[in-house]
Amino acid sequence: MKRIGVITSGGDAPGMNACLKTVVEMSHNYGYECLAFRRAYKGVIANDYFNITKADVAPIFNNGGSLIYSARCKEFFDPKYQEIGANNLKALGLRALVVIGGNGSYLGAECLANLGVNVICIPATIDNDVHSTTEAIGFDSAVNNATDMLDNIKQTMQANERISIIECMGRHGGNIALYSGMASQADIVAVPEDPLDKEHIYRFIRDQLNYGNASPTVVVAEKQYDVYALAKEIERDFGHECRAVILGYMQRGGRPTVKDRMLAIRYGVAAIELIDAGEQNLAIGLDNDLIVTTPINRAVKMQTNFRQDLYEAFKQLNNPRNKVK
Repeated sequence: MKRIGVITSGGDAPGMNACLKTVVEMSHNYGYECLAFRRAYKGVIANDYFNITKADVAPIFNNGGSLIYSARCKEFFDPKYQEIGANNLKALGLRALVVIGGNGSYLGAECLANLGVNVICIPATIDNDVHSTTEAIGFDSAVNNATDMLDNIKQTMQANERISIIECMGRHGGNIALYSGMASQADIVAVPEDPLDKEHIYRFIRDQLNYGNASPTVVVAEKQYDVYALAKEIERDFGHECRAVILGYMQRGGRPTVKDRMLAIRYGVAAIELIDAGEQNLAIGLDNDLIVTTPINRAVKMQTNFRQDLYEAFKQLNNPRNKVK
């Protein structure tokens, strides 16, 4: 029996289930048995898998999360465990392992490829920081979730004339903060690609207040500041009420958007077509809305896909010095 394996790895992303369903159904359509490993590389090391069928995935397409669980695996940085995982996969006679995940998942896949396991990688991360594609599964859903919450927060802050400091997810990147900040018409966006110190943020807030905006909205990507401490400092130094909000996992949960569902189908179909054609060790992605592939050992070394052009446009739009009082 021909076999394909599949994992969902790293932080979960809306659309992972849709992609898993597509991979499973396409595998069976092409005559492959599909083995799903629970908890990503942890399941690969422990040989924790089951034969996943079309019936198993029938109800999951519109659901967030992952039917087979998603996880990070520190042990997989150890060559000893990489070898255990590779040997387990080889013993099962897999034609390929489909890895649905983000940057860390790709690094694990590269290790398996170096040990003789064929891997086909599908980008799925809300952070959109897989550099071999312009868009990963889950990013659009997370941005829409964040934008909805930012819109709601702005309304209550405006009603009470309060400054708000709102933290988005993003791990080490500013994509969610940038896109949701632009879409919700935030006043300031702080991203790690262009770090702003406290003096810059103070100057922007002071300019907004001086130009008649009594409730400036500051959107920041995670891990840059202690937003609760920053809000207290701003309130103390400006004598103006300020609230901090961390959007957290609400960005990552929930049903995937139509865009993410369609992307999940496209990536899942492409993965099985590539495997059946005998392709080896590739990362699937988008370029100008076309499916492209990149060798996995090159994909993990590619540079950031942060949209500097959008960021520059946002800064021009929100420069208070260009606004009429």
